[in-house]
Amino acid sequence: MKEPDGLKKVLLIDHIEGQCRCIIGFKDGDAREAYMCGEPVYQRRGKKLSSWCFYHYGQMHTTVAQQNRESDQSAEIPQAISIVRNP
Repeated sequence: MKEPDGLKKVLLIDHIEGQCRCIIGFKDGDAREAYMCGEPVYQRRGKKLSSWCFYHYGQMHTTVAQQNRESDQSAEIPQAISIVRNP
């Protein structure tokens, strides 16, 4: 699953049906002017159109187990260790 390159991004006010609705940024940092992904939306056979492209649909629907598996394959990150002390 390849991340969209952002070339098709569109302002929320210019958004049309069939474009991914994932917010990817804001024009000049203004939250009232959101940029949407704009890639064509994902559609499963026999289902209605999604609101997201294939990439963002996959991100929204990955399970916690899949996320953990992917993070286990990334660089080793130090984990916090809890210490139980008896009084």
